[in-house]
Formats: sequence, structure tokens, C-alpha cells
Amino acid sequence: MKYFAKKLIGLFATLLAVSFLVFLAFAVIPGDPATAMLGTQATPERIEALREEMGLNEPLLVRYAAWVADFVRGDFGISYSYRIPVTNMIVDKLPVTLTLMALSFLLIVFVSIPLGITCARYRGGVLDHCIVAANQVVMAIPAFFSGILITLVFGLLLHLFTPGGYVSYQKDWGRFLGYMLFPSIAVALPKIAMTTKLLRASVLSETRLDYVRTAYSRGNGTRAVLYRHVLKNALIPVVTFLGMALADMVAGSIIVEQVFNIPGLGRILLTSISNRDYPVVQAIIVCIAFLVLTINFLVDLVYQMVDPRITIE
Repeated sequence: MKYFAKKLIGLFATLLAVSFLVFLAFAVIPGDPATAMLGTQATPERIEALREEMGLNEPLLVRYAAWVADFVRGDFGISYSYRIPVTNMIVDKLPVTLTLMALSFLLIVFVSIPLGITCARYRGGVLDHCIVAANQVVMAIPAFFSGILITLVFGLLLHLFTPGGYVSYQKDWGRFLGYMLFPSIAVALPKIAMTTKLLRASVLSETRLDYVRTAYSRGNGTRAVLYRHVLKNALIPVVTFLGMALADMVAGSIIVEQVFNIPGLGRILLTSISNRDYPVVQAIIVCIAFLVLTINFLVDLVYQMVDPRITIE
């Protein structure tokens, strides 16, 4: 219970620190949101009136406290550019980014774990050498460049999908998933290579321990020892890495969205940064931070359940 409580307190403390730093950053950088909103119609009187209406004349800590209070209630403010609630914008785009992350994560799990086990089981063989060599190449390719290659090969050459032909999940869920498959491959490829390499090394390390020799001495075959004894322990570091990979995929998904012209959180984040639309940027960054911290929190809990030896110390 102490382990859970400590991790939960750490999550909220970190999130509060991130939110304050984000709020502070947009408060001190050059530029006036009121001036940007008024554009050519800006006059000193109008600017002052709009600043008063937006609460920009209040002290920084007062504005931050009000912003946090509204944020906790689910009120993320009004977009300066779109003049609509930021909450509605995020709710509309979040399923797109979450779907991309979920598909990517499923690909990592269902591809890398069989590959890692196969490499370890046939260590030194032709198949092992081929997979290890391919891993080295894939790990060196960034997700955005993988996206460009996938678009070129599968989109323009093989015509398996139409580049830029995104279909909203609100119109056709099936076509939406079909289009999202290729971006998810781009996000997942580097993590598949890393997870395969880690699992291979972890399995080989476990096979050298005494309990494996004891399992063989009792008449168990290679397959039984591998799946009944070795794999459970070998997966412990992999679970941690998968949690880290899932958190890292938040940034990877946002980047890949630009390559495949996907209207997720990444697009409105970059557009809002260009337009100095601070409420949108602040809300998205804090939501991303919350998502990453929550993933890490859940991974820590799962890791502690898998290996009860882990304590708050």
C-alpha cells in the first residue's frame, strides 16, 4: 500500500510541477495573446479591454491558481484561434492519437515477443543472425523516416493505402483503422526491434541460471522449460521497457501524425504553437504529461506485482 501511495503522490506532484512550468513558460515568452487575437484591429484601448476580459492583468500566481481550478473541473479554457472550448477540441482529437498508440503497442507486443523467443531458442542460427541484423538496421531509423518509407513503398508503389486519405473514426470506423495501421507500423518498428533484442538477451541470461538446469534434470523438454519457467522471469525487464516504450510513443505518434496527415493532437498542437494559442498548447502538453505519467505509474504497479521483491526503498 505504501508503494502505491508513494507512486500516486509522485505522479500528482510531477504533474503539478509540469503544469506550473508550462504556464510560466507561456507567461514570460514575448508576445501578447490579446494583440494576436485582435490583429489589425488592435488599439491600446481594445488590447487593454481584452486583457482585462481574459484575466491577463492578474498576477501570475492568481492566474495559475484559477487555471488549475478550472483544469481540475475539466474546463481547459477557450481557444484564442478557434473561439471554441479547448476541452471539445481535445475530446475530438484524443481518440485518434490514442488509437494510433494502441495499435502501435499491440504490434510491438505481438511481433517482438515471438521474435525475441525465436532468436533465443535458435541462438547462433541463420534465423537468429538475420533477425539480429534486421534489428540493428530498424533501430537506427527514426519513426518519421519509417513513415516516409512506408508511404513511398506501401502507398505510392504498392497502392495498399492512399497517402493523405485519412477517414475519420466518426464516419467509418473500419476504414479509419485500415488507414491507421500503416502509421502505427511506423511508430512501432523501432520499439519492436528494441524489445526483440532485450527479450533475446533476457531469455539467454535466464537459461544460464541454476533453476533452468534443475528443470532439465527433472525431464522437462526445451519447450517446456522455456515457456513454463524461463519466460516468466525473462519478461520482467521487458514489461518495464514496454511501459517506457508506450510512454515514448506519445511523442512518436505526434510526429508520425504529421507524416501521414492525421488530424490528431499533434496537428492542433503544432498549429496552436504557431498561432500562440496558449490555452490549447497548455492543455495538450499537460494532458500528454498526464498520459505519460499515468502509463509509468501503471507500469510500476504491474512491475511490483510481477516481482514482489520491489518495495518503496
